[in-house]
Order: sequence, then C-alpha cells, then structure tokens
Amino acid sequence: MLKKLTVENFTNFDKAEFSFVPGINIIIGENSSGKSHVLKLAYSIASVWNQCGKEGWKSSLKNKLYKVFRVSKLRDLQSLHDSSDQECVTRMILEFSVNHKNRESEILDISLGVDSINVKQHPTAPLIKSPLFFPAKEVLSLFPNFATLYEKYYLSFDETYYDLCKAIDNPLLKKPNQSLIDSIEEIIGGKFFLRDNNFYLETEQGEINIFMVAEGWRKLGMLSYLIANDSLKEDSILFWDEPETNLNPRLIKQLAAILVELTKYKVQVVIATHNLFLMKCFDYLIANAQTKIPTAFFSLVRTEEGINVEHGARLSELDNVVSLNEELELYDKEQEALYSSM
Repeated sequence: MLKKLTVENFTNFDKAEFSFVPGINIIIGENSSGKSHVLKLAYSIASVWNQCGKEGWKSSLKNKLYKVFRVSKLRDLQSLHDSSDQECVTRMILEFSVNHKNRESEILDISLGVDSINVKQHPTAPLIKSPLFFPAKEVLSLFPNFATLYEKYYLSFDETYYDLCKAIDNPLLKKPNQSLIDSIEEIIGGKFFLRDNNFYLETEQGEINIFMVAEGWRKLGMLSYLIANDSLKEDSILFWDEPETNLNPRLIKQLAAILVELTKYKVQVVIATHNLFLMKCFDYLIANAQTKIPTAFFSLVRTEEGINVEHGARLSELDNVVSLNEELELYDKEQEALYSSM
C-alpha cells in the first residue's frame, strides 16, 4: 500500500505532501495541475521498489522514470517554476507498506540531479503486491503484438501501456474471484476472451470483435480480465488515470461501484480525475456504505506560488473543487440570463 508521498521541486509542485489511505484515493484538479504526474511517480517507484539496494537498481529506477514520463533527462522532472535555478533540487520521499515481520512500512528518499539519482534512504523489504497502472486510453484493443513492437521499435506510448499489456498477457486462473468478475460482465453483457492474440466479447447474441465494442465496455472488460488472470488481486495497488474517459454517466456510476467493491478485497485505488460526476458518485457510495470505506480526496489548486494540495475525507471538506466552481458559475449565469429575460 502507498502510504505517503512528499515531493519538492517536482514538475508542477514546489512542495507537496499526500497522505494516502488503504481504500479510495481521488486526486482532482484542472488540466495541467499535476494529477497524472503524482500517479506516474508513485507507480514508477512501486514498479522498481523490490530491486532497491540490488546491483543496478538506480539505473532501473532512472530508466523507469524516463520511460513512464517520456523525458530525455531527469532534469526535465524539475519544478517548472524553478527551471532556471541551477541549485534547485528535486526530492521525492515515498512510504509503502512492505512484507516484513518486524516493519509495517519503509521509505525511499531520493533526489534527482541533471541525470543522476542520489539516495538518502532506500528500503530493504519488498512490497506486498505489485502495482498496476491504467492509462486514460483503454488497452485491450492495443494488446495484439504491442509488447513485441514496443520492445523492438520506438512507439509514441509511455511504458505504462507496455506494462499493462504484459499484465494482460498472463495466463488465466483456474479459480478466479468469480463473483466480482460476474458483476462486471453483467454490466457489459458478456465476457471478454482472447483468441489468436485478439480479444472478443462473447454475448448471448454471439461474438463481437474488440474493435466493434464501445470503449467504455473495453475498459470494464480489461478490469475483469486482469482479475481473472490474477494481475489485479488482494493487496494490489491500482493507479488509474482519468477512468471516466469515454464513459457515459451510467457506466461512470457503475465503475465507481466496482472500484469501491475492490476495496473489500484490500485493493488500494488511486485515481486522477476532473470529472465532477465521478467525484459525486464516490462521495455518495462512501456516505451510504454499510461499512466504513477509507477515503481521501486531494484537490490540486493552482495559485501564484504554484500548486497547493487540499486534503479531505469527503468531497464537502474541500474548499476548492474547480469543476464544482465552474458548474456553480455556469448555473448562476443561466439563472441571471433567465431572470433578465422575464
């Protein structure tokens, strides 16, 4: 589990701290506020965590940051507000739960140079489970031969797509969590299966090629398939960038319910979104859940000094929600136009 992330002079952030919870973590903010950067940083570190301290692990971490952020040098990850300051140091401190009989968590404390990584503290115990990263675009339709092409050619995709395709390629379990899979397959009206390196949706009416299936259903199908092949399981960390992309409101509502259900299996969910409807869906489900669901909302607020981070256990505890503010402003304008015409 990701417990804490502190950054200094990192992309949009001069200084920021995130304290995560075991259940649902929702990072919200307007475009270019740094939501995706937080997810990608935490995922990159988690991906190489178990190599820490071993020969070549700093090189592995550096390569992971290159490929996930698609930068040419580590200096590109420096705070955008201090790019001209040669003395500026980009620092990252991450705390994760670990598999150790005497310690519940460990810390990685590093700073980035122009093209080097300096280590102040590194962990010695492995993560309990590996992380998964879902990019905004669905991947099932990209899957055929993607991993092979990515390894051989330069493609215009960051490495989260490659990692996810590798996870999709795992063999299916004999006895997966069928109840959770059934709840997803009921929504999409069928079951995704792989044949001859291509995905199909099997329905009562017959088989449908993946390219003829709506993207929203592909996303849910990918979630179901990764549960079926044991890539997404108990104690996993699921990072998902803008899960609402290309989903209609009904599917968004169902997706929120599925992600809440995943927390019952000790899956930690960390998402980035600026969709107000999705935020409200989570807030409603959390408020009406029979058992308490650990939840954290993080609002990234743009100021003259940079990006500030507001924390809250509920949406109502945040002072600034940009999408909500814009919706209220539009409502006021509509009411003003209505009454002025009377």
